[in-house]
Amino acid sequence: MSSVVKLVAGGIGAVGLAVTLGAGYLVVRGPFLGGPTLEPPALLAMLGAFVVGITVAAWGATRYARL
Repeated sequence: MSSVVKLVAGGIGAVGLAVTLGAGYLVVRGPFLGGPTLEPPALLAMLGAFVVGITVAAWGATRYARL
């Protein structure tokens, strides 16, 4: 039973990491990679997604490590 819970926690951590990487890419592609800069509402949404992704990734990783 513990391996299923560990698998779910690891999957949640991986999803959080993917959200963090995707949002971070969209935030920095304009100023640092030569792409278009996001409009202010979209930029704020991506920053929010970045913070949520960090939180979810940290939660999943700590649950994975504790099991």
